[in-house]
Amino acid sequence: MRILHVSQNYFPSVGGPQYTMKHVSEKLVSYYGDEVQVCTTNSMYGPETRMFKKIEPPVETIEQVQINRLPFNRWHYPLIELAGKVHGKATGKPLPRAITKYRWELDSPAMDKMMAESKADVVMATTIIYNFSDYPFWRFRTKNPKPFVLYGAIHLHKPLPLNSPLIKRAKACDCYIANTDFEKHELIRYGVRENKIVTIGTGVELDDFVMPVEEVKCFRETNGIKETDVLIGFIGRLVKGKGVAILIDAFRKLYAENKNVKLLLAGGTTEYVPEIKRVIQEEKLPVILIESFDEKLKPTLYNSLDIFVLGSQSESFGVVFLEAWACKKPVVGSKMGAIQSLLSEGKDSLLFESGNADSLKATLQSLIDNREARIAFGSNGYKKVVENYTWEKIVGKYRDTYQLGIRNFENAFRKSRV
Repeated sequence: MRILHVSQNYFPSVGGPQYTMKHVSEKLVSYYGDEVQVCTTNSMYGPETRMFKKIEPPVETIEQVQINRLPFNRWHYPLIELAGKVHGKATGKPLPRAITKYRWELDSPAMDKMMAESKADVVMATTIIYNFSDYPFWRFRTKNPKPFVLYGAIHLHKPLPLNSPLIKRAKACDCYIANTDFEKHELIRYGVRENKIVTIGTGVELDDFVMPVEEVKCFRETNGIKETDVLIGFIGRLVKGKGVAILIDAFRKLYAENKNVKLLLAGGTTEYVPEIKRVIQEEKLPVILIESFDEKLKPTLYNSLDIFVLGSQSESFGVVFLEAWACKKPVVGSKMGAIQSLLSEGKDSLLFESGNADSLKATLQSLIDNREARIAFGSNGYKKVVENYTWEKIVGKYRDTYQLGIRNFENAFRKSRV
């Protein structure tokens, strides 16, 4: 099968969609011998952010996957932002989406051109918030329109209007990949056809997280973590939206009562990191901050933890939970749809009230006080990964979904010709 994967960013850029696209792309080649190309931006960071770091070269092959890193327009960002402020003051309303989409949804004629000229059997794109997800609306203006599968990774923690561009895109694709059953059922409620939605999620390579006990012990000792200390940790993008702020707030309250707790924050650097450093320094909190670490360090970080926390108020899945479970660690997540759909509270995890630092503090305290529960939750999480989230299982489901998308496209195309 010839496959074109389209994504806003790709390795070495870091993030959930990047992680999944890299593994699925490479494993479709290694498991099935498929021909996979990737169409993405040339940026290390999300195309809507102010941060930009160019990735070179523009074309390269990694693990037999051809990566095409294409330019996108950024010069107009300040103009649209200024226009938004002026328009808002004059009318009290935001700019129309016909304008703002060029600021927030990725403006890349080069990527559109590659999609239009692709010779793939199927195109799969992620995530739904970007303009390339509009491909079904214009593909029939090209010489050779392709079946289109959308891995939406859509955040449905807040209601969307029925005319939302996201819902229109989900309805227009030939097949939709949902991360959780919560996402699937919500989309059905919005009118997306049930028979074209497949729940898959993402995967982990369990062997990648096996670590010698000596290395873990060395890391903890080097960072001043005693055997009697409980190390709480977050690994992911260091932004407020991922729950970093609320975790620091909850940890501050914990540490005021218990000096045997420490906090690890590790992930890609962001505009929020200076604020994290300021809080750590001014309050003298025992926080280990590791920015933009080498991926090879990740297994050491997870295995060094006693409790993993993702306090995000907006998630479509949370691969970090799988990574923590792969190391047999208990996890704590916020009470919101996608996370509640993935976690089994009281079996492999605990949940806290989203956005509530006191609730998070109490939840963490219950695990700090119960070592047996930590061990049981970690073991049950590991079993869940083995049964549902190994790459062999995940990639097989992706490939089956691509074939379903092709069949749906062909059936719809035949009906349109009758």
